[in-house]
Amino acid sequence: MAILRTPEVARGEYGDLFEFLMKELKLFKRQLLVMLKHVQTGESMVYEQAWYDYHLKDRLTHLLKNDDYAEVAGLPINKKGQTGIYIETRYVKSGKLVGLQLVEARPHEGGRYVGLTPGVVFTDADGERMLPFAKGLK
Repeated sequence: MAILRTPEVARGEYGDLFEFLMKELKLFKRQLLVMLKHVQTGESMVYEQAWYDYHLKDRLTHLLKNDDYAEVAGLPINKKGQTGIYIETRYVKSGKLVGLQLVEARPHEGGRYVGLTPGVVFTDADGERMLPFAKGLK
């Protein structure tokens, strides 16, 4: 079991969760053109986003950095794309791997996306424990 986090790449900005899973941890491999499979379980990656009101940015950042997932689960989720911040989740259905990260879309900076919190990856029993939280972010 492990809980792994992406490093800070600039003040208040963190490495990308997808790149972390694919290139650094090498926990997924490509099969065909669009299929991503977990290297140990063979399961496909599930990708989802939960969008939040922009005024919750600082609160979400604080809660996620302090691993307060129960409080995050109680916050209202918007319709996709209504605001500029979202929690990205990537997991496998067994829960053997669950990853999440708070991301901000910055169209004023050429459309780049910035990780506001470290991308956190939970594996094995830690992932199974976090799976209900990740699935609830819809």
